[in-house]
Amino acid sequence: MPGQDSFLDVAANLVGILIILVMVVGAHAKNAFIVGKLPPPPVAAPKVDVAAAEAAADDVERSMAELEGKINRQALEHGFREDERNQLQLVVALAEQELAKSREAMTTEDRVQYDLAQDLIQSKGELQRLGQTLTATIKQSPTVLQHLPTPMAKTVFGQEVHFRLLGGRLTYVPMMEMIDSMQKDAPRKVDKLRSQPRIEESLSVLDGFGARYSLRREGNSVVFEEIYLVDAEDNLGEPSEQSLKSNSLFRSRLSGRDPKRTTVTIWVYPDSFDHFRQLKTELYKLGFLTAARPKQFDEPIAASPEGSRSNSQ
Repeated sequence: MPGQDSFLDVAANLVGILIILVMVVGAHAKNAFIVGKLPPPPVAAPKVDVAAAEAAADDVERSMAELEGKINRQALEHGFREDERNQLQLVVALAEQELAKSREAMTTEDRVQYDLAQDLIQSKGELQRLGQTLTATIKQSPTVLQHLPTPMAKTVFGQEVHFRLLGGRLTYVPMMEMIDSMQKDAPRKVDKLRSQPRIEESLSVLDGFGARYSLRREGNSVVFEEIYLVDAEDNLGEPSEQSLKSNSLFRSRLSGRDPKRTTVTIWVYPDSFDHFRQLKTELYKLGFLTAARPKQFDEPIAASPEGSRSNSQ
């Protein structure tokens, strides 16, 4: 038929277009299906240190247990203090009752005297409290600290002269002389160690001091333990204020000594620290280095192999 080929061409083209559309739509539908079905990416679970968590929990439990123990102890202590306070209040109440009974048993004149005495006691107590308050509120004058540009402390190895400050009195201590005397006396007493493991001997009095030293036997050797000084006279030395004067015994002991080679060691006791500061200032002016050896009242001046050398400034 005329025009049939053109119709077939048009039909073939439509069929091809339809096939292409079906393939495109199918491809898009497949892609959409695949994307919709993909599961969400897994979320990584945080890592937990089990041992650290258990340790932290144990610490918290221990802290709570300690806190609970402290609370219990405080409660127990509070209970004890409460009982003590109640007992004291009871004693005070009984005492007040006894005083009231005693007052009632007095005569009128004695009762008046008693009341006056009680008022006087209360007034004295109030006056004492006011005095303490006044003393605390008075403005103190500024304290001036004196600085001595002394060198750093160093161990004493040269010549050393010893003094003692006790009770505000300064006295010369013949420490080196006693040690020399001990070294001469000890060889004559060593034979006693053959029959006993330890001996203690005395030395002659020198400058108002006596001394005792001890030796002990260790195998075939003789070991020196200690030497300590004791007062052989009362009120040794001179007042520290007097020692600062030019004609004092203290100045005479220092005369002829080279300040560059001599250290002055002061054995100072608790009641004389203020005197020591004054004495150190004077020694600084004279050019001497000073070494302080603080002692307690019940401690004698002593030396032993286990002791330490003085540190001078």
